[in-house]
Amino acid sequence: MWTIYLFLSPFYLFQSGYPQPADILIFLAICLYFALTLLNFQKEIRSVYVFGAMFVGLAFTINFIHYFFMPDIKFILHSFIYLFNFFIFMFVVMLFDRDRERMNHVTYKTLLIIVAFQFLMVVFFPDSDDVRASGTFNKSNQLAYWCVLAAALLLVLKRNTRFTIIDLAAFSILSYMQMLTLSKAGIIVFFLLFIMFVSSPNMPRRYRYIVILFAALFSISYMGNAQKIYNFFMNFDTVDAVSKRLGTLGKQNDDTPEARGYLRLIEHPGYLLIGAGEGAYQRFGRQELHSGIATLLFSYGIFGFGFFIAFLASAFYRLSFYYSAMLMPIFLFGLTHQNIRFSFFWIFLAVAYAGHFFKNNGVYTETHKKDKLVLYDEGVHEEN
Repeated sequence: MWTIYLFLSPFYLFQSGYPQPADILIFLAICLYFALTLLNFQKEIRSVYVFGAMFVGLAFTINFIHYFFMPDIKFILHSFIYLFNFFIFMFVVMLFDRDRERMNHVTYKTLLIIVAFQFLMVVFFPDSDDVRASGTFNKSNQLAYWCVLAAALLLVLKRNTRFTIIDLAAFSILSYMQMLTLSKAGIIVFFLLFIMFVSSPNMPRRYRYIVILFAALFSISYMGNAQKIYNFFMNFDTVDAVSKRLGTLGKQNDDTPEARGYLRLIEHPGYLLIGAGEGAYQRFGRQELHSGIATLLFSYGIFGFGFFIAFLASAFYRLSFYYSAMLMPIFLFGLTHQNIRFSFFWIFLAVAYAGHFFKNNGVYTETHKKDKLVLYDEGVHEEN
C-alpha cells in the first residue's frame, strides 16, 4: 500500500487542496497499521511525535476558534490536512523502524519509477493550455516543488551508498523537468541542490571530476567566445524559455512582498502572538499568504511557529548536517509558495528522520588510507 501510494501521490485528479485518490489509499493503510500496532504497542513516545502533536493540536485549536466566529470551511480543511500529514509522517517512520533496509530500498526504487513516469508524462503529454509543464499535477508550481522534494529525497535515500549512473540520470531528469516548469523559485533552489549533489560525499570522485572538467571547459570557452556559446544554447527552446523567465525576476506583480501577502505581518502584528488561522482571507486581502514559513508564523503565532521548529529540530537532531542542509532549498522555495501542507514534504521529513535507524547516521566520504574505505560520521570514523 505504501508503494502504490508513493507512485500515485503525484496524480492530481481533483481540485488542489482536496483529497486525491492516493490520499484515500494511504488513509486506509494508516488506519489498518495503527489498529494492528495498538494491539501490541510497546514503543516509546518519541520527542518528534510530541512536538508534532503539539503543533497540530495548536493549529486545530486556533483554526476552530476562528471558525466559530467566521465560518470558513478552509479553517477546518487546513486543520485536518496538518493532522493527515502528521499521521503520514508517523506511518513512514514506523515502517522504517520495522524494516529500515527493505523500506529504504522499496522507497528508492519506487521514487526512480515515479521520476521516469513523470518525465514521460511531461514530454509526451504536455499541457496544451499552458507553456509551463505541470505533468500529472494541476499547476506547474506543484510539479516544480515536487521536483525539489524528489531530488532531496533521492539524496537522502542513498544513505551510505555511492551514487550510480542511474542516480545521475534521475537527477538530470528532475533538473530538466524543473526547467520545463519555468518556476523561478524552483530553478533557483534547484541550482543549490545541484551544488549539493555534486559536492555530496556520496558522489564518486570520477563523476565529480568529470562534472568539474566540463564546467571548467565551459568557463574557458565562454570567456573566449561568449556570444557564440550564448547563441548555441538559446537555440534550445527550453533554455531560451528559462532565460526569459528568469529575466522577469522581480519585475512581475506577483514578485512583490505585497502580492505574496507579507505585508499583513506588519499591518496585523497582533496575530503574530495569537495566530490568524488559515482561512477567511478576506480579512487581509483576496488570497492566502504565499509563504510556508510566514504562514506558520502569522496563522499560528510564535507558539505554533516554535512548536514546528522544535518538531524539525527533534527530527534532524544528531543526524548528519548533510540531511539538515536539504531543508535550505526546500524552505527557500517556500519563501514565495505554500510548501508546508504538501504531503510529499512530510514524507521527506520522515525519510530523513529514519536516518536515526541506520547504524551510520551520516553519509560517507571516500578517502584512501592504506587502500581502505574510511567512513566518517560527525567526526567519528571506522574502517571497513
